[in-house]
Amino acid sequence: MSKSKVLIGSRPGPEVEAMLQDAPSEVEIHFLPEGEKLGDHVADVDIIYGTIREDDFPKAKSLQWMQQPFVGVEWARYPAFRDSDVRLVNSRVLYGPQIAEHAFALLLSMTRGILTQRDFMKDKHWKWTSCVEVAGMTMGLLGLGGIGRAIATRAKAFELNVIAVDKEPVEKPDTVDELGQMDWLPEFLSKSDILMVCCPITPETHKLLSHEQFNLMPDGSYLVNVSRGKVVDEDALIAALDSGKLAGAGLDVTYTEPCPPESPLWTKPNVILASHTAGASQHIAKRAMALFIENLHHHVKGEPLVNVVDKQKGY
Repeated sequence: MSKSKVLIGSRPGPEVEAMLQDAPSEVEIHFLPEGEKLGDHVADVDIIYGTIREDDFPKAKSLQWMQQPFVGVEWARYPAFRDSDVRLVNSRVLYGPQIAEHAFALLLSMTRGILTQRDFMKDKHWKWTSCVEVAGMTMGLLGLGGIGRAIATRAKAFELNVIAVDKEPVEKPDTVDELGQMDWLPEFLSKSDILMVCCPITPETHKLLSHEQFNLMPDGSYLVNVSRGKVVDEDALIAALDSGKLAGAGLDVTYTEPCPPESPLWTKPNVILASHTAGASQHIAKRAMALFIENLHHHVKGEPLVNVVDKQKGY
């Protein structure tokens, strides 16, 4: 029986690369040569660790599945790939811990006046600032996947009431007090003192949060977005910030990235922009590689892969 040929799209670094010693002997590991194009090496590859562009996909005649070391799958919407039998695996759940930490960093920086205090330090200016206590508030999670669940776990430690909506009929964890589907969105928003955006971008979620949705939220509420900027209508967001409907917005992501220099978001005192860094962690490369190796073992045993994406749904 011939070995399955695996192509690693980029060298992951010595420590992570060494983990591949635990890959099953039934696969043959190859690395993309430095400086060369993926499309020139995919003709007889069965498995890819990385992603494949639309113009390279037709060259991958033997491809069975690929795993990407990140979460978002917007790139995979081109019809030839979306409608093919090639399976796509992403790294959802693996990013939960660091993105949840980042979400709280954005929230607490706003509520505790951390950025204002940082500005005072420049002039060695010792000054009291007003702060907001989040304990007892209601946090709404827009999306209850791996990231939403990680945020919920931490939210309970902060003594928050946690509610969530998700498109899918997911099971409610103990860390969530109320859970509904998208028909519950208006009531959900009306209860959310803090709205955490942690859902994928799909045609259904594009500009899901606009003027009508922000107007449903309590006055002086907070928005934190750690998933995709295109979920939010930025004109509506800016209007909500200017009116006081939103007390602040912590944005790891924006509609256009990088955020254009002319965007008003750069200069608003009640906005924090974080340059899409929420997924950064010293541990993520090892976590993703460990999942890939686990899936290689499933592959050779003919078992289902972990974290397979529904390419039609986009998550």
